[in-house]
Amino acid sequence: MFNSTVLVEPTNICNLKCVMCEARCTVEAGNEKVQYLMPDQLDIMLSKLNGYISNVVFQGDCEPTLNPYLEGLVDVARKYTEQVAIVTNGIMLTPERIDSLIANGVTWFALSIDDHREQIYNGIRKYSDFKKVEQNLDYLIKVRNERNNSIFIVTHKIVFENDTIDSLKEYVKYFYIDKDVNKITFAPLVCEGSIKKKNWIIIRNKLENSLIQENIHINLSDFANYPYATLHKYCGTNLFFISHEGNFAPCGLHTRDGNNFGNLLVESLEDIKEKDVFKEYHSFWKNRKYDCKKPRVCENCYLLRSPYFKYCLNEGYEAGKCFDLEKV
Repeated sequence: MFNSTVLVEPTNICNLKCVMCEARCTVEAGNEKVQYLMPDQLDIMLSKLNGYISNVVFQGDCEPTLNPYLEGLVDVARKYTEQVAIVTNGIMLTPERIDSLIANGVTWFALSIDDHREQIYNGIRKYSDFKKVEQNLDYLIKVRNERNNSIFIVTHKIVFENDTIDSLKEYVKYFYIDKDVNKITFAPLVCEGSIKKKNWIIIRNKLENSLIQENIHINLSDFANYPYATLHKYCGTNLFFISHEGNFAPCGLHTRDGNNFGNLLVESLEDIKEKDVFKEYHSFWKNRKYDCKKPRVCENCYLLRSPYFKYCLNEGYEAGKCFDLEKV
């Protein structure tokens, strides 16, 4: 195995209904059974991955702050890494919750905020409230500036087909210049496995160039709103995913189809690594033989079909030829 980011899904519920989300939506459909990942369960699983964890990110087909035991989960994660992140829609990220999460060891906050204009944002994220999210963000920034400058703050935006360079530039100015967040990440809308804004890389480069002309220097190349760094990597996302039920997968894209390596609550890592599906996956990315057949768990990955792959893998011209990249 390679050292990787570990995404951890803390629960199976969310409090919003977003127009672009293909994950489970529980706020209107109702919940058959609310499930919370417990700290002792996470400890069991991370102990099996100990030595391979670059950082832990609480994220998934859910809203992490809805787990009342989230602080305990963070405390467990800090046993295995110093870098703990949370990706949240921000509506429940109150000042009290911010203080408690920081006290337990969260160092990186990524807030999913899809527009800087209140009316448009509220139309995208049903049941949210732009003003409340903005107030929570402002408090987090204040804590970073006045009490803990090691806190890293990201705003993440889905890029829709009707977004323009001008509107994206205003988003950057609002959050990066006026609010002073540490980083902004953009990811184009994905619908049914297809990236809708196929020329996003071209638009992004034009956006960066336009901002440079105004003496605003910002790197918008990252599409992932969490930190990761390692000498060796799997695909460009370089992560493993643990669902709220303990299912272990190469990334969050596989949880919806049940295409997992195994379950870390009931299986040992050694047993999982002996499975053909894992051996195939690891061997492909270890040997980097891009002229061979893709691992079965990667067959339908939109990332590997998109020009994003070339950017996030960053391994030269030959890499990715077998992935049939979509044309822009």
